[in-house]
Formats: sequence, structure tokens, C-alpha cells
Amino acid sequence: MKKLKRLIILTLIPILLVLTGFFFIDNFYLNDETVFNTKKVDTVSKKFNKINVKIADDADKVGVSYCGNYISYCDNGIVNVVDTSNNKSKKIDLGSNCTLSMYMWLPDRDIMLVSYKYIDTSGKGFIKFKSYNAKKDEAVALSNEKSKELSIPLNDSGSDVQDITLSTATNVTYVQVGKKGTLSKIYRINVMAQLENTKYANCTLGNISVINKEDKLVYEDRSNNRIRVVGIANPIATGENTSHYLLGTDNEDRIYIGNGENNKVSKIFSATLTSSKSQWKTYNLSTPTDKKDIYISRSGKIYVINSSTCKVLEVESGKETDYKGTFVKIFDSGIISNNDGKLTGTYFKAS
Repeated sequence: MKKLKRLIILTLIPILLVLTGFFFIDNFYLNDETVFNTKKVDTVSKKFNKINVKIADDADKVGVSYCGNYISYCDNGIVNVVDTSNNKSKKIDLGSNCTLSMYMWLPDRDIMLVSYKYIDTSGKGFIKFKSYNAKKDEAVALSNEKSKELSIPLNDSGSDVQDITLSTATNVTYVQVGKKGTLSKIYRINVMAQLENTKYANCTLGNISVINKEDKLVYEDRSNNRIRVVGIANPIATGENTSHYLLGTDNEDRIYIGNGENNKVSKIFSATLTSSKSQWKTYNLSTPTDKKDIYISRSGKIYVINSSTCKVLEVESGKETDYKGTFVKIFDSGIISNNDGKLTGTYFKAS
């Protein structure tokens, strides 16, 4: 009898433990009435730096980091970077026998990719790259896993970097190298800083851009008036019997195509590779606008610059932002203009 009681007790103990566990889970983890103390975090408002940077009269190639923390410009071929919080300036040293080709700020961090032409002792030319971290004031040569510097050999002295586009999601960069009037080469640089030649249709290239979440290059085929994607046979067609211009891409892999004539855009299509044309968004502009005056932000906003009225229109909302002086550049948070020899910033109002 004692053995039976003992057996029953030993059997009931694990059952009670399991039931207690179920009770605890049901009443604490799965209870719909569980109350949490929450605090609203304001992710929209941000304290922006006041941008007011004095530059030389002949300065060119003005750039700005994605949220306005740094302004950059070239003076006698040297890249100057100014911290807009204190107006302190730094210079990027490329080294001897080096000439700046092109630079661009990454679309989501205070880091710059700098390309430059290097001539070795034998007279051969190469394109090399440096990554510049503005916060740390550090410029590091782009190198592979074996610490070998990445370089693109040039066939002739007239060739140089024509364009650069990159994806921060896949850490892939595409570099267009060539010279005006000739077919360019497009090189793909992967996350390991390895170089590959990218094959595309035999054509004159227009703008290039990259689909951010995928390793796909989008480009203008100016010879045949087409927008194409490397690796996809059929072009992206809007159905409009007009010129097609690649305006850009955004973080959600939308491709923005402008239709119009003589480099002026009247209609903009927001397309994706995974949706049918009936699902694309269409934006009709009130007046034909030069394609260079249209900016696509990484968040997918379309801005139209009107230099004659000193206004920038955000197309979807219809909101306008006024600026002073001569328009210079748009970045994701606002506008840079030259006002009496100073680069000033005007931030977009929060939606």
C-alpha cells in the first residue's frame, strides 16, 4: 500500500508541475489583458545642424552627407570636408601622383567613397578608391581580404570614372569607366572588394542606378531609348511613345522612369520588377521639367527643383520648400544653396 501511495505521489508531482507551467504561461505570457508600461519615442523630430559654410569662389563638386552633418567640396582638386556642427574643415589626402576622379556620400551614413586616378612610375594609369569616415577623419584604401589595394587599369589616359552607384544593403558598388564618345566599361565591386566586369547591352550608356536590396544594375540604353536591367532580357517599358529617362531608385527597389522629350520629363513612373504595370504609380508633372532638376530620395520622395522661383516641390504631397540664393544640391533632409559665397542649408519640414 505504501508503495502504491508513493507511486501515485511520484506520478502526480510532474503532472502538477506541468499544469502549473501551463497556468503561468496562460496567465502571464498569453494573457490578452497583460499591461505594459510604454513610452512614446519620437523618431521623426531630429536636431539638425545649421549649415552655413564659407567656400572659395571656384570651389566645385559640392556634396552633403545624407542628413547634413557634413558638407564637402573640391578646391584645386582637393576634397574638403566640413563638420556643420562646428564648421571645422578637414582635407582628404589622396597621395602623390593621384588626381581626384569622383566622390559620393553613402546614402545612409557619414562615409564617403572616393575614386581617383593614380599614375605609376612606368606611366600606367589606374583607378583606385578610398573610403573616408568623416566622424573618425580616416581615409582607408579599398583593399581585398589579402590587403591588396583594389585598382582598375586604364586603357588610355583619357579614360576616367564616369559614374558610381552602390547598394548599402548588399555592399555592392558599380563603377562606370570610360570617356565621352566611346563605349564605357562597368565594373562590379563586391563586399570582398573583388572586381568583376559587368556585361550589358552594346549601347551608349545614360544614367545608371542599383536596385538596393538585390544585386541588379539598372541603366539607360540611350542608343535604343530603353531602360534595362543587367541579367534580364526584356527592357522595362512604360508604354509611352516618348524618350525614357532613368531618374533613380529607392530603398524599396522602386525604379523611377521619366517620360518626355529633349531631356525634359512630363510624366514619372514608379515601377518594380515584381509588379505589373497596372500596379505602378504614375505622377504627371504640371510643366515639363529638365531631368537634372528631378531628385529621387532614398525614401522614395520625388522632388522637383524650380531655380527661377527658388522653390523645391515634393510631388506627392504638393508641399513646397523655399530656399535662398542659388540652388546647389538636394539631400534627403533638405536643400543646399549658395547664398553670397556661403553654402547654406534649408531643411524640409516634417510631414
